[in-house]
Amino acid sequence: MHTTDRPLRAPGADIEAKPLLGAFLDRPTAPAPRAALANRSWLLRALTVTGLLVVAAAITFITTSDTTASLGTSIEECAWAALEEHVSLLDVPPIPRSEFLARQQRLAAALKAEGVDAFIAEPSASTAYYANVSAAFDLSERPFLVILDSRAEFSYLVPSFEAGRIAALDMVYDTKAVIQWDETQSPYAVLKDKTKLGRVMVDEHARFMIAAGLGGAGIEVVPMSATVQKLRAVKQESEIAILRGINRFTRQLVRALRPCIRVGMTQEEVTQAAKALFTRAGVGEGFWAIILFGDQAAFPHGGKHGKTLQHGEFVLIDIGSSLHSYGSDVTRTVLPPSATVSKELLDMWHTVHAAQSAGFELMHPNQTCSDIDAASRKPVEAAGLGPYYTHRLGHGLGLEMHEHPYLNGANKEKLSIGEVATNEPGIYVTTEQASEIGWKTGFGIRLEDPILVTKDGGEPLTGRRALSPYDP
Repeated sequence: MHTTDRPLRAPGADIEAKPLLGAFLDRPTAPAPRAALANRSWLLRALTVTGLLVVAAAITFITTSDTTASLGTSIEECAWAALEEHVSLLDVPPIPRSEFLARQQRLAAALKAEGVDAFIAEPSASTAYYANVSAAFDLSERPFLVILDSRAEFSYLVPSFEAGRIAALDMVYDTKAVIQWDETQSPYAVLKDKTKLGRVMVDEHARFMIAAGLGGAGIEVVPMSATVQKLRAVKQESEIAILRGINRFTRQLVRALRPCIRVGMTQEEVTQAAKALFTRAGVGEGFWAIILFGDQAAFPHGGKHGKTLQHGEFVLIDIGSSLHSYGSDVTRTVLPPSATVSKELLDMWHTVHAAQSAGFELMHPNQTCSDIDAASRKPVEAAGLGPYYTHRLGHGLGLEMHEHPYLNGANKEKLSIGEVATNEPGIYVTTEQASEIGWKTGFGIRLEDPILVTKDGGEPLTGRRALSPYDP
């Protein structure tokens, strides 16, 4: 629509419309007496001073407000300003086709050494690892099985009516054979007839019905061996690069988030912002974001909803996402800017840090998982808080958020170069338990870094461990 620069006129009007104040000041009148002129001058000065006071008050509110990082700035926007420069950490290539084929060769060699004809798995982390068949594929009562034999040959068993859909999956193989079965047949009998398999190793994630069906068809079934478990637990350089990228980025996300947290915010507000930051960086919403304030952190995986942050409380942030299907898992217990906690609570933080250090010092090749777990408990036990360290030290990390190896008191497995495991000690005292240690209110503190086992010891895949609640 074309407009003119002339002001609008009321119908039949013969004078230009003016702003109300201008019209009041400029309307034609007889020469004003001296007192009227003085009043008009006073009014203009008063309006100017009032405007300046309003602007000054707004600036003061913006710079001193304790509810958000700045007026009109969300937690997400506040954190993104610091996080955006670290998005390049995610510029890591995915696993190449050649690596999938090399994995199949390593598996074939292990099967041959153990006298097993083939490895059989349903869509899972194992099929994602060996053939790029996603664990996200929906399972049903009709078996879809991936088969890798001791000659490194790839095949799969599929319902006939699903053959077209499954053929469209981006599977990786050198050669393939497709074994179809229809609704008038037993899929396991068809597999036995077509392959002549005698002894097979079934993936640890496969449902019992798969093992039972294979056994019923006359195929000997053996469980997944420690040797085959180790193949996926020991990471190759391409995997390590991805894990390093996503875990370093995740730590930077926590560091960017911390200065934007304020007293009065809810756990859910911070959780929503954390997930949104992963999405904004292009890696999806993330696997999870556990944000816990004060005594709610005494429940390691979360307590009540709706809690607001109070003065003198820690913020526990346990967060993870994925890059090319490989996960991050990072926990920090932090304090927002200018926030403080009691000396006793700060001492608890340093006790957990000492526990993490003790475990870290033993994360070397050939160290036993149970010994590493035990070492991390000594600083907590020395502080008289042993019963409040309620979980294992850590777990493997890769295509699954929890995988081999597990750092717990019962596992006598030894670490190998290339394995990745989290180191995440914690102390958890509920408000109901607080009187047991002479306190009134509960708390929870955890620190977590995924550690790569190298010939020289452990490498935090986050880049570095936390130094203090203010420097995560």
